[in-house]
Amino acid sequence: MENHSKDLSNIDVVLYALFKLGGILKPIHTEEIAWEAFKLAKERFSWRLTKFRAKGFPDKSPVRFALENAKKEESGRLIEGRAGGDASGELEGWLFTPNGARWIKENEDRIIKLLKQSSMTIPKREAERFIKKIQNDPLYKSYKKNNNLDEASIYMFADMLVCAPDSSKNIIRKKFDQLFSYSILVDSYDIGTFFQACKEKYQDFLT
Repeated sequence: MENHSKDLSNIDVVLYALFKLGGILKPIHTEEIAWEAFKLAKERFSWRLTKFRAKGFPDKSPVRFALENAKKEESGRLIEGRAGGDASGELEGWLFTPNGARWIKENEDRIIKLLKQSSMTIPKREAERFIKKIQNDPLYKSYKKNNNLDEASIYMFADMLVCAPDSSKNIIRKKFDQLFSYSILVDSYDIGTFFQACKEKYQDFLT
């Protein structure tokens, strides 16, 4: 890793750490990401003072900074989440967006080569289970039958997301983004076009 530091950004390392921890499907706490990033690149994410570096303490600050940058619109809104809770009750945690799933898919090979890591491709059995689950969903069946979602209702969409139709837009969008992100990594053309159709059909509930 040390020989290739200049070829990797902190965002590269931190988002790869988030990916390793399962941040496609569930929010991951900042400290979990910091520890994983530290294991991947200690020289980047250690405390600065020698006496603390020797103790093997990870520095959460550069990790949090990378996460906040990756969340910004100008970075492509690759992830969403926050460090710490807020007054609304939203808990700490970070999760890939569909944009982030595309980014990790496009950049994973480059990052694992420089970090000397093994591929994190989704296991074939897990991918097949996800595809089968979507294919058996009434919303998908309606889409395949008609080649569109004209006959599909918001209730069918909510059922697929396992949430109530009157849930907040924020909840609906987050649940959809989780499935959409995973579908990108599964790399199935039919499933991908289905989720894109859902995004267009239900855009009023997703924005």
